Amino acid sequence: MKNLLITVAAVFAVFILCGIFVKRLYTRKPMDFVFDGAYNVPLVKYQSSHWYYEEVPAGHKTYLYLPEKYRSDKNNEDAKIPLIVVFHGSTETGASLHKYGSIFIDKDFQKEIYPEGAAVLVILSRIEYFTDPHSTSLLIQNICIKNNCIDRTNIIGYGFSQGAKFVVELACTEPRLFRAVISGSGFYQMSKKELLSLLPVQFCFALSENDKEIFEQGLHTAKKCSKWCKNSRYKQYEKRWHFWIMMNDGTGKVKKDGSEESVMEWLKGVVRER
Repeated sequence: MKNLLITVAAVFAVFILCGIFVKRLYTRKPMDFVFDGAYNVPLVKYQSSHWYYEEVPAGHKTYLYLPEKYRSDKNNEDAKIPLIVVFHGSTETGASLHKYGSIFIDKDFQKEIYPEGAAVLVILSRIEYFTDPHSTSLLIQNICIKNNCIDRTNIIGYGFSQGAKFVVELACTEPRLFRAVISGSGFYQMSKKELLSLLPVQFCFALSENDKEIFEQGLHTAKKCSKWCKNSRYKQYEKRWHFWIMMNDGTGKVKKDGSEESVMEWLKGVVRER
């Protein structure tokens, strides 16, 4: 009887330790943001409509949108508004601002996403496609350092095509940077080690079966993340070709009322999570 009790106690202790270990794997760790003058001090800057344009010595060009309330109060640390970082497809530097940035500065989106709205950062690739995740991470960190109204724990990466591939690669390089990632027609092939480091990050993937080569490359990563990463989604289309994710698209998850959850509903839940 005594041996049985010892065995039961040992098994119970193992279950508790396993639970603690799993919980730690799914807990996001805070990230210390690093100041770097090459990413922080602009060589060129001006305001264009709703956007603040900057070029920094590291070679990056960006457009930043802040909700109107914070354009003259950008250092308000109490605001804690989310930041959406946009990565365009290859050869799209000229069209990215209006093609993708406009999705997130739309009045209806801004009103619905968060009580105070959201900041939006459109990064232009330094060549015709994105490279150097480490440099891009430093850029994003310094944008946040200069705009304290942004919640550094609430950053969402959004990408299309090569930008969708890169935003996942960036998440793998710095797992603590993004709270969530939206990847439309992306093709990054994630390793098991990378997946293990990204369990707390929430992903929303979408691919089309007739988007040949892109679909085959991106499928396994999308499926793995949707299965193992926290609150993640994968929507597979039969015939949508090469496409970017819109906020009224479905995530593939059926809600209790039988309707399909939209990307907007999913994203709103992500940024409001505490």
